Amino acid sequence: MSEQEKSSQAVHAPYNFVEFPKKLLEDSVGNAVRHDQLDPALKSGEIRIILTAETPVFVSDGNKNDPHFFRTPGGSYALPGSTVRGLVRENMQILSFAPVRAGEDFEDFQIYFRQMAGKNNDITGGLKNYYHQALGVKPPRNKQDKATPEKVKSGWIRCENGAYFIYPTREPYLRVSRKHPDVQQFQNQFPKMDDKKRRKAEDRANNARIVDIAYLDDGKGKVKSIYSRSAARPNMKQGALLYTGKPVGRVPNGLYIFPEADYSAVPETLSREDELSYREDWENRRNSLNAYYDSDFWKLPEEGQAKPVFYIRFEGHTYCGMSLFLRIGYRYPLSKGLPCEWDDSVMDYPHAILGYAGREISQRSRVSFSDCTACREAQEMMPVPMILAGPKPSYYAGYVKPVEGKANHYNDENFQLRGFKQYWLKEPVETSVEPGKEKVGTKLCPLPVGTRFTGVVRFKNLTPAELGLLLWSLRLEEGCYQAVGMGKPYGYGRMKLTIDSLTEYSIDNLYSGDLCAPAGVTLTGSACDKKVEEYVQQFNQEADVQLAAGKKKAPTPLRKRASLKDFFWMKSQIQSGEEYNYMQLELYKEIDAPLHETGTLRREAERKAKLASQVKAEENDPFAALQARIERENQRRGRR
Repeated sequence: MSEQEKSSQAVHAPYNFVEFPKKLLEDSVGNAVRHDQLDPALKSGEIRIILTAETPVFVSDGNKNDPHFFRTPGGSYALPGSTVRGLVRENMQILSFAPVRAGEDFEDFQIYFRQMAGKNNDITGGLKNYYHQALGVKPPRNKQDKATPEKVKSGWIRCENGAYFIYPTREPYLRVSRKHPDVQQFQNQFPKMDDKKRRKAEDRANNARIVDIAYLDDGKGKVKSIYSRSAARPNMKQGALLYTGKPVGRVPNGLYIFPEADYSAVPETLSREDELSYREDWENRRNSLNAYYDSDFWKLPEEGQAKPVFYIRFEGHTYCGMSLFLRIGYRYPLSKGLPCEWDDSVMDYPHAILGYAGREISQRSRVSFSDCTACREAQEMMPVPMILAGPKPSYYAGYVKPVEGKANHYNDENFQLRGFKQYWLKEPVETSVEPGKEKVGTKLCPLPVGTRFTGVVRFKNLTPAELGLLLWSLRLEEGCYQAVGMGKPYGYGRMKLTIDSLTEYSIDNLYSGDLCAPAGVTLTGSACDKKVEEYVQQFNQEADVQLAAGKKKAPTPLRKRASLKDFFWMKSQIQSGEEYNYMQLELYKEIDAPLHETGTLRREAERKAKLASQVKAEENDPFAALQARIERENQRRGRR
């Protein structure tokens, strides 16, 4: 087996993707429906739902320091209506072939990366070359020298009226060895602590910080003396001493002196797009940074404040950071990976049914979701420690479609995002937080298996097809589950959603003034199930008509489309094994093979299930076994 094949087999994650649709479905009546009255020609009513926890489930109350399960104002445990709305909307997007929109469904930004090394014969080599080109990295002339990013400049980033500007330093930055005798005065001391605690405290305090200083240099890049700002002598220059992080390797990373900002110079402007990309990168790294530092050190300054940064201008973007070898963005933002065939100006079903808020036009939702309250006896379990941080879009081998079986990334002009991210269903796996890493971990207080939540979904002025899509998004297919709350990568939050009753309002009775007349017809049990399926079929038929438009041959029915088969397979199969968990961090660094596609995994699972069924049938029927062997032999000969 080749190294590439070994890497491919080793790649795995607790999630995968349902492919984006190539053709979008349009809700032709979405803009025409009025919201100020009930239309007797349309459907209005309510759906009572029950969600039952198949694995422990946790939805946070929002307390970051001591999170507990969400409660209603009356004190009952509940799934917020917004949580139910969110899962329905995502299901609706997948089932109705709706687009995802940058700025609405996801923040559109550049993924940041740092690629110092890479193999010339694979994808990392190309990224290394791009990174080195951006920073102007020149290789060292000998072993004693260090690689130098010649295009990187030093400056001060300042927030002015909500915008960010980078002013250059009056002179180039200066590098200072940690062994410089004058640096020792800035080392914090903790004499009253024992050795272990003192080393840990000094390690945190003496790294990733900024110290105001005064200094003298020889004019050729060498620092002669450094003083604290309060002890400055006449004719000394003022600036800041930047500690960029923990000492690394045998030769500790150096410190940097930033001269004062030249506020008379024309500053480099940080665009809103670049600001968003920086903030997203900081948020994505925040949890891991907290393991060793105060992550606010890397945060952009507040209004009127300034801090020293390294920066470059490259391919129309301004990148800045607190490290000489700073992180930069891939060439293209996430939105570049959306299908180019989309016309996302169409009125899709989620927008038409659940509403939207645009910059110029908005539309109200025709569906509302109540909180789903838990049964009275529900009680929180003991806290479960876990680390919730996991791979994000920066893991390009997982999020970007492979090309010819090899990983692709965001520098490729034709890169494509894989689709809608879905977590595998599985039994809960054991979790823990290593000693010393409590700051990157959290503790969930889930409600146990068997907890039942009940709620109401109210709808107004829906067409039969729209109501069918709403019901389908709630119920899914037979044997499917919904995934709710936190901890989904570890198997938490698997829930069975059932439709307990369906009520359709009688508009004439509602407004007739007859207090004895029923407000509507309520269906339960098998009658409800039958009616729900009828409405689902109406949506399927409407979708099939659209998919057939302009086609000479009848297209594949919606329900049999590969993407929906993948979706329902992921929503129904309880997986097991390491291949459905996160990889170890070291493997992410070593493996550049792409994540297997959901369709490939589904087809392989179906093939194995069919083979197992055949073997079982042959064991019970010798005659059938003989026929199967003859058929396989004929097939083998036919392939020759």
